[in-house]
Amino acid sequence: MSQGRILFVPTNGSGLGHLTRLLALARRIKKLDEALDIIFLSTSPAMHLVMREGFLGYYQPARSSFSQDFTARQWNGLLYKQLSAILQLHEPDMLVFDGATPYDGIVSTFSKHPSMHKIWVRREQNKKGPNRQSRNEGSLFDKIIVPGEAGVELRKESEHISYCEPVIYLDKSELLSREAVRKEWRLRPNDKLVYIQLGAGNINDIHPVIANIISVLDKRQDVRIVLGESMIGKRLSFESDNAMILRDYPNSLYFNAIDVAISASGYNTFHELMHFGVPTIFIPNENTNRDDQVGRAMRADDSGAGLCLINPGPDDMMQALNKALDSRINQKMRAAAARLAALNGADEMARLLLTYI
Repeated sequence: MSQGRILFVPTNGSGLGHLTRLLALARRIKKLDEALDIIFLSTSPAMHLVMREGFLGYYQPARSSFSQDFTARQWNGLLYKQLSAILQLHEPDMLVFDGATPYDGIVSTFSKHPSMHKIWVRREQNKKGPNRQSRNEGSLFDKIIVPGEAGVELRKESEHISYCEPVIYLDKSELLSREAVRKEWRLRPNDKLVYIQLGAGNINDIHPVIANIISVLDKRQDVRIVLGESMIGKRLSFESDNAMILRDYPNSLYFNAIDVAISASGYNTFHELMHFGVPTIFIPNENTNRDDQVGRAMRADDSGAGLCLINPGPDDMMQALNKALDSRINQKMRAAAARLAALNGADEMARLLLTYI
């Protein structure tokens, strides 16, 4: 057992993907080596989730939390000061960054800590567009680890870059049983539970879409609705006697009880739904900058694990719902989803990180 320390630095994106991925790794690393000290520094407003797992966490609000005249240079200076103090106090053996682009306030500390291993967990942005990176930022890190995509063959490793399966927060054994959830939520024996999760709403306004979906679902007497609400998103409010709001973390804890999901195809939610075998109607968000949600949803559709709908009308939604709730089709979709994202890369990546301690 080592006596080392790891500092995890996830950024705050439009959702909880960066934080969730590093929390998944931290949980598994702690199981592999209980003596390791694990520390977090993040711009995510969901830092309480770090504390809940028993890890020490430091928080710096994202630049968007400050006034408009607070410049990027000022914000990075603030980050540099806080990170420098953390590095001096804890002297971590390794810093693991998860985000699209490393902040200047982070990389500016590297020269003063040459012996600290620097790892970048960098999910590929697979939508075509201009490269926002103005420098060879990868060379600033000792290793880049790239989580893959379900249905896409992993690339061959190089000396500087490793690839692994998508990282899933929970193991299958941690999910609540279908019977326990249905009993807790007082569902009738023939009720069909439909889960709706269209993202945090920080990129696009999801309320009109959800309202339209609920109006369609309410036409089926056997459907009960669960609205998945993001921890960092706006609160949802809908007039429906048939819908409950689930604001928990992770919502995947309840996935054994879900008959059909209606979801955007963001990276983390997509892979959780597929890994846990949830038949899903995907409504991809087309307004993302670099994340190809349409391509991801189409891979699920092509594999038989999901149905991809682009700007669906009420008839499209009802047709897809009836199809996904058909017992024979539902079972086939469930099996196809589990095959599409069969492996959880969390343990593999955790073991790889430990080789640097």
